[in-house]
Amino acid sequence: MNRGLSLRLGWVLLAGCLCLLAGRATAQIQLPAIDPTGNRIFLPPGQTTPLLGPGSAGTGLFGHHRSNVPAAPASSSNPFANWFGHGQRAAPPAQPAFTHPPDPPSCNSCGLPGCRGGAACGLGKPKQHIIPRPTGPLDRGRSGEIIMTPYRIVAPVGSEVVVLAGICGGDGHFVKNQPLEWMLSNDSVGQIIEVGGMEHPAFNSVVPPSSEKIDGQFARGRTGLKHKLLTRGTPTPVDDIDVLDGQTYISLSSASAGTTYLTAVAPNAAGWDKRRATTVIHWVDGQWSIPAPIVTSSGTVQPLTTAVTRMADGTGIQGWKVRYSIVGGTPAEFLPTGSQTAEVDTGRDGQATVQVRQQAGKIEPGTTQIRVDVVRPAIAGEQELVVESGLTGITWSSPALTLRAIGPRAAAINESYNYRLEISNPGDQTARDVIVSTDDLGDAVEFISSDPKPTVYGKRYEWRLGDLPPGQMPAAINVQLKSGKRGMKRSCFRVASQSDQLQTEACAETEVAAPCLGLRLDGPTSARVGDEFEFNIEVVNQCDEALNNIVITAQYDPGLVAMNLGNPVQANIGSLQFGEKRTLPLRFRAVADGVQCFALNVVADGGHTAGGRRCIEVANVATGQVSLQVSGPQIVARGQNVDATATVTNTGNVPIDALTVTNRFSASLEPAGATEQYPHNWLGNDLAFFVGRLSPGQTAQVAVRYEAREIDEQAFTQFSVSSPSGSQAEQKLDIRVESGQGGAAPAQPNQANIGIPADPAGSLRVQVESLDPEIVADGRSTGRIRFSVANNRTSADQNVRITLLIPPGLQFAGLDSSQGQLKIATSSADGTRFSLETRREMRSGEVLSFVLSVVSTVAGNSTVEIQATSDNTLGSVTGQSSIRAVPGR
Repeated sequence: MNRGLSLRLGWVLLAGCLCLLAGRATAQIQLPAIDPTGNRIFLPPGQTTPLLGPGSAGTGLFGHHRSNVPAAPASSSNPFANWFGHGQRAAPPAQPAFTHPPDPPSCNSCGLPGCRGGAACGLGKPKQHIIPRPTGPLDRGRSGEIIMTPYRIVAPVGSEVVVLAGICGGDGHFVKNQPLEWMLSNDSVGQIIEVGGMEHPAFNSVVPPSSEKIDGQFARGRTGLKHKLLTRGTPTPVDDIDVLDGQTYISLSSASAGTTYLTAVAPNAAGWDKRRATTVIHWVDGQWSIPAPIVTSSGTVQPLTTAVTRMADGTGIQGWKVRYSIVGGTPAEFLPTGSQTAEVDTGRDGQATVQVRQQAGKIEPGTTQIRVDVVRPAIAGEQELVVESGLTGITWSSPALTLRAIGPRAAAINESYNYRLEISNPGDQTARDVIVSTDDLGDAVEFISSDPKPTVYGKRYEWRLGDLPPGQMPAAINVQLKSGKRGMKRSCFRVASQSDQLQTEACAETEVAAPCLGLRLDGPTSARVGDEFEFNIEVVNQCDEALNNIVITAQYDPGLVAMNLGNPVQANIGSLQFGEKRTLPLRFRAVADGVQCFALNVVADGGHTAGGRRCIEVANVATGQVSLQVSGPQIVARGQNVDATATVTNTGNVPIDALTVTNRFSASLEPAGATEQYPHNWLGNDLAFFVGRLSPGQTAQVAVRYEAREIDEQAFTQFSVSSPSGSQAEQKLDIRVESGQGGAAPAQPNQANIGIPADPAGSLRVQVESLDPEIVADGRSTGRIRFSVANNRTSADQNVRITLLIPPGLQFAGLDSSQGQLKIATSSADGTRFSLETRREMRSGEVLSFVLSVVSTVAGNSTVEIQATSDNTLGSVTGQSSIRAVPGR
């Protein structure tokens, strides 16, 4: 019993030791550097050798699969990292070194990425309705197939190549703990450095792995029990090699150029055609570098140089071939033949250089893609070998200029027409000293104006645009022209950069035609209320035949009254012969201020027409005028606040009602708050402030705070003032937002609490309906107009003001309110403007209804307008209704 107890205690202690051993870090193998001179096996400690495994760039081209480990950046200290090491290649390969590499064997899993479907590693699908018998590791090893990776690789002399192998069993997984034998053929160069055996997390600390290198050409190994990581000892993990469960490895090196034929055999496998596999390693005594991508100017000749040097001393290797091929991108050619391919042998310095230029007539910005193949010549009975196949590129950089001339296809004789010139730089460099010019207008085309203004040299006009950066919105020039002759008029414009030797032009054509009916208007542009003024209407026959039954019709606004004539005014001037003119006077009296307009329409037999419109600014004798001053900083730093203040003053002699201040600003400025003294809200993308009534001499200040979000040299904030009476003003403040440190303007005193409220739901609404659309112009017949003002908001509104605007053709006769609450408060001396008492508060959904009575003594159409304003309304809400007065019978 004591002995049995002792044995049990011993097993417990052994199990504890094994657990401690199992808790140690997984094995990592650091491979010392190989001495390529052959004087000794390894270099002194601390030096490493290029380690090539299945995850290397070459393996990706010629092996079974790529490693899942990412590639590290290429190192200048390891020139072979671009191809053989674990670094990133300078360019992606265009084709493998071997034209027809065999397809990797298919399998179910075996831990390999990209395995294709199948029962197990090429063994075919199992028959349906047959349940395969359970297989042990030995059975799977006997029926499996060796998977080696890589199966072909090009490596530099002195480097160390790692080859992985495993037996893919009948269940689609690598079989663990299976023996493998490695051997080199007699005609192979190089030797075996290290062979991997079975690894166990606990036993390997006591029992070494089951692997043995017999000599430099033969070794025995065993597939592992667990995952293992091969490392070069560098801090970065990107050059490590993963050895999966059921795989083993072998490393080889060669101090001389040649070929190694490595064979792996699974001695326990029963399938003779699947128990062996071979890897071919081509050792090359040389290192090479293909040209890196280049950026150069368009129109130049660019050399490309590939260098091939020896590993030992870095001297050049002569006689290697480098093939260059243009495979895409911007058109180019090789000198001197102008072909798309070129083959150059390396010289004594190991360099192969070719000259590339863009094709004639196709010089433009872009990138030309070029494939570079480095070919080792045939030596020692071996054929030529493509050791590198990569891509490089030449980016041709240059400015460019384009010009578009956009204009109308047709225009009338002696009438102005506009051309828009758009100038852009589609290149990738700045075009310097850009000048747009025209000297081809001719005598038949007259230059009127342009924006921006040109510099005039006789008949030549120039617009200097300065430097034009690439990729920006086109610069625009608006040109206004006129022609006094009929026919097709062609105008050409030229854009040029003398500094960059660039020039192009664009032309536009406009058909100038003369209508049969010519119409001309002469008269004043401004007047005061009560003034009488006259317009002269000139009609001319511009056709080659007589025009008959010519009728002129004039329709004018309610603020104008045609003397002793109705609205519209109509006159028949009879017939006109070719070239004959007829002038008619049209006299008006201004009865309301503001912009008043009238429209003319002339018709003649045969469908000939002409038309025109003329407006006049009518001012009241007693008018309210406003002045506007905008202040704020002109230079701020990005991220800081900008405070802009608009000061509005009534400089007139009468009050201004329903005054509104509108603020427009650039996209680089973000509103952060605004003065709460006046109701304000969004009006599209602008902010609108309802100032309301402004007495003569009274001043109102509106302040807005912005946050400078983006660097912008052309930022701005613009304030506009308007009122229903026509008083208006506008001023703009330019602001430059810089990236450096800068101070924001101090906040205005009235900006202690700022905020931008959301738009309240609903709005104020005005509805107008004519109960008597037609009345007799006898001064007694009454015409009734019913109107209502409703608060359609979800909240109450304050200080609702209602104004009645009655045109001079009508007279106020009475107002009937259904609620009996509001009465006439004030009226103008001429009887055209009536203001109702202010409604201090109007509840949500409340409606105020009225019936307005008017009489007329003048025949014609008249329009009555109702205006409503409130604290929550931007500007005013209006409604209109017309009454027609007919002569008494």
